[in-house]
Amino acid sequence: MKIAIAGVVTKQITEHPLGGTEAFTSILIEGLVKRGHEVTLYCAKGSRTKAQRQVEICNSEDAMGGESNLEFVYPYTLIEADRIIKDIPKYNFDLIHVNILKTFFFTYFADQIKIPIIHTMHRDFFEREKIVKLYEEIGFKNNEHFVFVSNSAFSHSLVKKNTFHVFNGINVSKYPFSSHPTGDFLLWLSRIDPLKGPVEAIGSALGSNKKLILSGDIDREKYQKYFDDELKEKISTNSSLISYEKPVSLERNLELFQNAKAFIFPIRWEEPCPLTVLESLASGTPLVTYARGSLVESMADGVTGFLVNPSDQDIRGNFIVKKTGLDGLIEGVKRIYSLTNEQYMKMRAACRQRIEQNFTNDIMVDKYVDIYKEILNK
Repeated sequence: MKIAIAGVVTKQITEHPLGGTEAFTSILIEGLVKRGHEVTLYCAKGSRTKAQRQVEICNSEDAMGGESNLEFVYPYTLIEADRIIKDIPKYNFDLIHVNILKTFFFTYFADQIKIPIIHTMHRDFFEREKIVKLYEEIGFKNNEHFVFVSNSAFSHSLVKKNTFHVFNGINVSKYPFSSHPTGDFLLWLSRIDPLKGPVEAIGSALGSNKKLILSGDIDREKYQKYFDDELKEKISTNSSLISYEKPVSLERNLELFQNAKAFIFPIRWEEPCPLTVLESLASGTPLVTYARGSLVESMADGVTGFLVNPSDQDIRGNFIVKKTGLDGLIEGVKRIYSLTNEQYMKMRAACRQRIEQNFTNDIMVDKYVDIYKEILNK
């Protein structure tokens, strides 16, 4: 198949990027090329993937900019959509796979496109009635298909026509299993964003009196302000337990994943499928997390860590940890630390096994290829 992939233009797509959507796109391309398909990627300048052809739209720094209330990502994404449409006859694409966050750009142009369009839904847009009404006003087209990255996202979607679900996967060979971690710290690793729960992670560490390393990219001015207003003082005041570092390399991420006692992830929204969770489990590091979004699917309570109900008013399941909210997170951390060495090593092995059996890149790419074939056969 000849496949056009619309990638984000706000960040470079590389083998080891800082963002989950970019990582997903790189993994997908590598798997498609490996299976003999011809891939053309539309992306930011400086992207490096296995695609046979790359069409660079703009500098990522330009797309991330803003001026006079204009977010430049929007016009640059329109340029990307226009370029793909013009290239369809040139490269004879069989389908377009959209991996940008604002998928409505391609919905608007879909009636000009005579080949299938597959949108991977990396955000929770279709769970919101207002946004669905906006899409309906633009007008869904019969050649559009939507893939959700977890069963949770699929089930919560208000859009039901032309839908599929494929859980995200990772290349486990790039995340070596560590059976003997050398660190004695909790890890929080994600983008600095209040929805990712860094404040709650700090509270969990302080409440359990355990060291915590926060490793997070700050990619927008509003997140820098959030860090300065909400995190900076907490970190400096509790420097004996809490430390922050900017992500510098995959090697450092691997070191953190492999040597952390547990990964603390108090997610505050229904995240469809965070790759960082899969990377932690693949490394053998158990999770303590709120039971939101896809976490109930990727986790096995008491086997690969502990799920916690977000509050007394938000009960998601009858989990081992009975306390809720921050108190539940603290109890989950304490349970990890109270395991015997034999129990803990068994949990680490179960983390790795869960990824190998359910969430690998090969499983994910094979399912996407099946979806491509099913749509094209129609």
